[in-house]
Amino acid sequence: MRVNVEAYGCTLNKGEARMMAEALRGGGHSIVADVDSADASLLVTCTVIAATERRMVSRMKALAGNGKPLIVSGCMATAQPAIVNEIAPDAEIVPPGDFLRLSEVFGGKRVGWREESVSIEPPSTSVEAIIPIAQGCLGGCTYCITRIARGGLRSHRPEDIIRRVKRCLAAGYKEIWLTAQDSAAYGRDIGLTLAELLRSVAGVTGDFRIRVGMASPKTCLPILDDLVDAYSSPKVYKFLHLPVQSGDDEILKAMGRSHSVDDFRRIVAAFRKRFPDIALSTDIIVGFPGEEEADFARSVGLIDEIRPDIVNVTRFSPRPGTTAGAVAGRMTGRRVKEWSREMTTLRFHISRQINSRYEGRVLEAMTTERGRDRTTLARTADYRQLALQGELPLGVSIRAKVTHGREVDLLAEIVQPPISQSRPQDTSAPSL
Repeated sequence: MRVNVEAYGCTLNKGEARMMAEALRGGGHSIVADVDSADASLLVTCTVIAATERRMVSRMKALAGNGKPLIVSGCMATAQPAIVNEIAPDAEIVPPGDFLRLSEVFGGKRVGWREESVSIEPPSTSVEAIIPIAQGCLGGCTYCITRIARGGLRSHRPEDIIRRVKRCLAAGYKEIWLTAQDSAAYGRDIGLTLAELLRSVAGVTGDFRIRVGMASPKTCLPILDDLVDAYSSPKVYKFLHLPVQSGDDEILKAMGRSHSVDDFRRIVAAFRKRFPDIALSTDIIVGFPGEEEADFARSVGLIDEIRPDIVNVTRFSPRPGTTAGAVAGRMTGRRVKEWSREMTTLRFHISRQINSRYEGRVLEAMTTERGRDRTTLARTADYRQLALQGELPLGVSIRAKVTHGREVDLLAEIVQPPISQSRPQDTSAPSL
């Protein structure tokens, strides 16, 4: 059958969707981009906030209404199966990452699937390979429906991760995105750590970069020194996604975050001491039940103090089955919108100031993906994004002069001659 695969939400969802597409191809199906030309569809859902849930419901209705077979996977499939059954009663529900059920599920037969038996599609518009390293987490966040959907931590075996890294590199990928619900929790259930995994992945022969996915402060702290040391590999992007969620300790307790504001400061300080130019991304939830003006002001003060490069601002959204979702006393929508706008304005003010400091500098970077309007995007070692005119080859090293620091990237021009495509290799890392 010709199957259309659609994935929404986080990087983990998208990485799993790629593996599901491989599983379908392993079962004899082909993957097509156009829904109209497809014989069936696979929808990998997200339901992290109410707005996303509504989008998934709308998309599911459209796919179920075309009369073609439908598989629904992702977080909604396990956290809210009643919604799936109501909207698409004939759809097959497949839990996230359950690739073995996909091989010939449309035909009623379910056969085993060996990942290495199916070739990985080569890169086309970007060179990132998204590699899931774990399912679930160790957290107890009171607002999170993803925790309900994915359950407790289940780390993938390091040998399986390394095997997939090698296969992706052989297919032509140049970025390895290690992703999970909480990357820093990796290995806690099997006696390993993220730092150990990073060293092993960096020890794989090849010219590539590694991007580490979102990491909780709670799970970063026990491995902090070792993790910072593992980041010293020239293959690892100096990029840290560390969600703080609030600048007030009482709100963090109500969120079930298991870390304090000072814990967040300590982790950021440790990384910046070793890597002063590291790109820092964090998350903030505004309008959490019980949050007042003074609490929000502390969040604003923390962001102004720490000055992250990226702040993902989300308005609190009550989710079914969560403790916070049942709590009364939430702020009015109007006030929360104002807080969201204020935090977003601050976020862009900070990032614009940071990026403007790069104007006039010549930076080394690797071209990574196609941009809009015939542009090419590239990433520096500390994960700064350059926007370059023209459709350049992907996965090659370039030198570029920054002409303008914008809110989300650096506008730059190629400087001749280009740098060598070979980078320092880190081959001393031990195997796990």
